[in-house]
Amino acid sequence: MRLTNLSKQLSQYFFLILGLGIFSGPLLWLISTMLKTQEQTFQFPPTFIPNPITLDAFPRLFESMPLMGRWIANSFAISGSVGAGTLLFASLVAFGFARTKGRSRGVLFAIVLATLMIPSQITLIPLYIMYKKIGWYNTWFPLIVPQVLASPYFIFMFRQFFMTIPRELDEATQMDGGGYWTIYSRVIVPLSRPTMITGFIFAFVFSWTDFFSPLIYIQSEKLQTLSVGLQMIMGQTSHDFPVLAAGSFIALLPIGCIYFFAQRYFIEGVVMSGIK
Repeated sequence: MRLTNLSKQLSQYFFLILGLGIFSGPLLWLISTMLKTQEQTFQFPPTFIPNPITLDAFPRLFESMPLMGRWIANSFAISGSVGAGTLLFASLVAFGFARTKGRSRGVLFAIVLATLMIPSQITLIPLYIMYKKIGWYNTWFPLIVPQVLASPYFIFMFRQFFMTIPRELDEATQMDGGGYWTIYSRVIVPLSRPTMITGFIFAFVFSWTDFFSPLIYIQSEKLQTLSVGLQMIMGQTSHDFPVLAAGSFIALLPIGCIYFFAQRYFIEGVVMSGIK
């Protein structure tokens, strides 16, 4: 029995290490390329550990792309606005669907879910024409407002979790003289903290990695985001692989930091949603 259990554990660790190597291999190679000199990237056979290790790719990156710092700041501003706005507006709409007693809330919720089935390619041309006419073209509004005010995915996610919170808490709050806003701000939001943090992470990452919308709706290079800026880097420094790796690492770093510091809430939100 002990030998059987030991063999099972060894096989499990083997497949875990194998999976870790498969999924972490590209990231480790990216870091290795970032720390190499330009000459080392053309060596054959290629070496995994740079010798010598250098950070010269980062100065070359900012020298070849003077707007790199602005693109990073633009991406943080847009993604942060989308994440915070999604938490506020999507949770308010979800609260209305989950806790109020409107007659048409079921029909309206079905309409919200139906919008998930509309391909973005269908609405691309009408939205482009509308943004052009109202003066939103070449601004950040097309990247922030639709994501904040029209996010059926997060409305559905928040609503499903709010439904699991006992309604007796609402009744107790109303007996103490509290209204819907008190129920939302002092009961629902504190109890939904893991789910709210998970929603913020998803909204931030979706906006941070969005390439299509900035490419279509923004023309000025000063207003562009990092995702489109990386494409410009590939066009101008396609031969300098350490610079390309450094730019990709900068794009991945905020996502990794957010997950690292918020993973406890993220995992807790996923587990609680699965249990309830």
